[in-house]
Amino acid sequence: MPCMPYLLIRQRFADYNQWREAFDSLTEQRSAVGLETVVVTRDMGDPAEAVVLFRFDDIEQVKKHFPSPELEDAWRRGGVIEGSSQATFLLDAE
Repeated sequence: MPCMPYLLIRQRFADYNQWREAFDSLTEQRSAVGLETVVVTRDMGDPAEAVVLFRFDDIEQVKKHFPSPELEDAWRRGGVIEGSSQATFLLDAE
């Protein structure tokens, strides 16, 4: 059985509701490149940080989304703190 790939994103922001609105505005773009949102969370120790896990099948399609003008615009609209975005590609260990 092949390992399932995931993408883990961490971002800091000034206002969660503003960040979430911008995040939600990209639902169609994420879907178009095969990103499926698994869970959106906030760091218990730092509620100004979102931690998001996505599942995907084709890393080349996902790379089309990073960076994209739409993504960078959403970060700006969402109040993402510059330099705070972290992306980690993962494989499940099963």
